[in-house]
Amino acid sequence: MGDVIGIVECNEECLNIAKKFLEHVMGWYHSYFASSCIEKGICRVLVASDKEMTIGIIVFYKALTKPLPTIVIYYVAVDSKFRGRGVGKALVTSVESLFENNQHIFLATTRENNIPSRKLFSELNYSEAFIEHLDNRTSNFIERLACSYEDDVVLYKGISDIAILAHINENISIAERIWKRVCYEPWKQLRKI
Repeated sequence: MGDVIGIVECNEECLNIAKKFLEHVMGWYHSYFASSCIEKGICRVLVASDKEMTIGIIVFYKALTKPLPTIVIYYVAVDSKFRGRGVGKALVTSVESLFENNQHIFLATTRENNIPSRKLFSELNYSEAFIEHLDNRTSNFIERLACSYEDDVVLYKGISDIAILAHINENISIAERIWKRVCYEPWKQLRKI
């Protein structure tokens, strides 16, 4: 890769940089939801930089699901000039390394037509399933846990079958609480504007 000089966790001083970067790369709508999650202290952010320029950001959070906690990779954003150079992979593996001392499930969602994202996760040994092919309980669980209503593909690692998570009753209430804070409350706030 060679371009990434550093990947660091974003602290309060860099949150404005992260918000501006997300808006530049993903647009205001996705930036709004990611920023809301960060501001509430639910999401964490890692920033990849080249020299003094931000080239990529990953936004993620931990859900205390059973049998293992789930790390939801909420957004991966890479500046268009740096795509295809391994920045996204470096960001995802950096998140995974934060939790390497304990077993976790890693989960992300994307659109079927987002081939670069699907390739990135596939190369990192994530399994893939089309959300529409899952049973209703599992698809609803994933949509709530990952706030992924626009996505149709789930990518996961650390568990052989993603449906296992959805069929543990405690996990449904965990996903519901996350959905309210990460998705629903920001959406309600947005409608008031």
